[in-house]
Amino acid sequence: MICLACGDCCLRMSPISEGRCPYLTNEGDIYICGQYDSRPERCANHTFPARFCPVGMNKLELEEESDVIKRCNKLREFIDTRQFNVCLITEKDGEQ
Repeated sequence: MICLACGDCCLRMSPISEGRCPYLTNEGDIYICGQYDSRPERCANHTFPARFCPVGMNKLELEEESDVIKRCNKLREFIDTRQFNVCLITEKDGEQ
């Protein structure tokens, strides 16, 4: 599953503390782990039977795949400028 970095999960729960994850950082509507490369195993291995996170799609009001691709491109730009190493889809081929 591709996380859309909406923050919903990390704002509500954390595998290392109660409530909001202490590693969570945000800039605008992008929420991402401040310790991404060494994030907890439970977060790194989170799975869901969908290609894109349905919680993020709902929270961010992304209805079409083209909207999701735009969001992923925004995340890619965010991550590229901050030295994170995350696999996201490309608009060209729609794959990870």
